[in-house]
Amino acid sequence: MSELVFRSFLPESLEQRLQDGIRHALARGADGAEAFVSVSRSRKAKVQNGALEDLSTSKRGGLGVRVMRGGRTGIATTTHLARAHFNDLFDQAWALSALGDEDPWLRQAEPAGADDLPSRYDARAEALCPEERVERALRLEAEARKASAKVSAVREAAWADGAGASLLLTQKGVRASDLGSSCSASIELAVQDGEDRQAAWHWDMGRHPEAFDLAAIGREAAEKGERKLNPVALPSGKYPVVLHPEVAVDLLGLVAGMLSAEAVLKQRSLFAGKLGERIASPLLTLIDDGRLVFLDGGAGLGSEPWDGEGLPTRRNTLLDKGVLRTYLHTLKTAAEMGCAPTANAGRGVGSNPGVATFNLFPEAGDQSPEALYRLAEGGVLITEIMGLHTVDPVSGDLSVGASGLRIRDGVLCEAVDRLTFAGNLRDFLTRIVALGSDLRWYGSQAGLTILLEEMALGGA
Repeated sequence: MSELVFRSFLPESLEQRLQDGIRHALARGADGAEAFVSVSRSRKAKVQNGALEDLSTSKRGGLGVRVMRGGRTGIATTTHLARAHFNDLFDQAWALSALGDEDPWLRQAEPAGADDLPSRYDARAEALCPEERVERALRLEAEARKASAKVSAVREAAWADGAGASLLLTQKGVRASDLGSSCSASIELAVQDGEDRQAAWHWDMGRHPEAFDLAAIGREAAEKGERKLNPVALPSGKYPVVLHPEVAVDLLGLVAGMLSAEAVLKQRSLFAGKLGERIASPLLTLIDDGRLVFLDGGAGLGSEPWDGEGLPTRRNTLLDKGVLRTYLHTLKTAAEMGCAPTANAGRGVGSNPGVATFNLFPEAGDQSPEALYRLAEGGVLITEIMGLHTVDPVSGDLSVGASGLRIRDGVLCEAVDRLTFAGNLRDFLTRIVALGSDLRWYGSQAGLTILLEEMALGGA
C-alpha cells in the first residue's frame, strides 16, 4: 500500500531518470552528485461565519540537484518533473559549481540504516470528500460558538489535509525516501464583552482525521479570547512568572536555534564554547528525537527515517539537567568542529543541507499546572510573548512584549497586557524552579507549564 502511494507521487521512471542524471554528472568529472525531489498534494476548506469561503486542492513538486567538484558545489532546480531527462539540470549545477568558494568541510553520507519506523502515511488523511472537509470546518466554528456566547465573529475556520513524498539520491548509493500524511484544523475568532473586543486563535494537527478533537480546538480558541477581555494594567515590579506551554515552545525553539552548530561557527550564538557547562536550571532536559513513534495527541509528527543528508535520524539530548551536551550538526559542521554528526540536517530543493530539528521537547516535570499556579501566588501566567525574533543571538539580551493573567489564591484571574520583559535569555533558563507534567505537542515541538523565579515585568 505505502509503496503504491509513494509511486503515485514519485514514479519509478522519475527515479531512474534522476539516477541517469547523477551518472551524467559523474561522467563530466564531478566528485559527487545528488538529487532531492519532493512532491505534495493538499486539500483545504475555509469557512467564515457559517459560509464557505474557499475549497481548494493543490499539488506542488520540486527537484534540486547538487553537483560537487574540487570542494565546490552548484545547485540547480526545477518544478518540471515530467521532462524526458535531467542531464541539462545537472549541467547547470556543474557550471554553477565553478563559481562557488572551496569548502574543505564538504561531506556526504554513506548508505546506512533502514526505514524501520512505523508508516508516516495514513490513508484516512486523504479519504475525506469535499463535503466532509467543509462539514469539519463548519463544525469547528460551531464548537467555538458553543463554547462561549462572547464569540462575536469567526474570521476563519479551516480544515486541511494532505500527503507528500520525498527522495534523496546520491552517487554514494544513498536512497533516503519518506512518505507522510497530515491533517490540521485551525480557527481565528473575535470575542467581545461590552466595548472590548479581542482576537484569538488555536490549531491542532495529526496524521489522520481522528487524531485530534475539533471541539477542544474551538473551546480553547474561545477560552483564549475570553481570558484576554478587559485587561488591566500591571504595576511594574518583580513577580513570580508562569509560562504557558505555547510560550515555552517558542522559547525552547529559540534556544534550539542557538544550539545550531552553524550559528556557533558563525559566532552567532549565546552558547558558543559552552559545551559541558550548565547553561540552564538542572530541572531542564531538552531533547530532539527524529524517531519518536507517532501517537494521537501529537508526539512524533516530525519523525523521519533519515535526515536531509541521508543519515539515519536519532535521539539527541541537547540539555541534560541543564548541562549543554551537544550542538545540532550537519555533516559539514561536524567535520569542521571535529565531532560526530547528530543527523540533524534539513533540506529544501533549492538549498544546501542546514540544521533542523525533528521532534523537540523538554522532559516533563511532576507537578500539575494548578500546583504551579499555587506556587506563583500573586504572580502572572504569561500566555503570549511578542518580539522573540528581536532577541540578540550573541548576547541573549531581549526586550519583548507579553500578555497574560494574574494569579490570585492559586487561580487565574484578570487579564493583563502591554507587559515588557527586559533582560537576558539566560534568565529564562536559569530561573526555572518547577516544570509541569502537562507536556503538550504543537506540531513537531512540545512545551509545558514552567514556573520561573521572580522576574522584573514592566507594566503600563
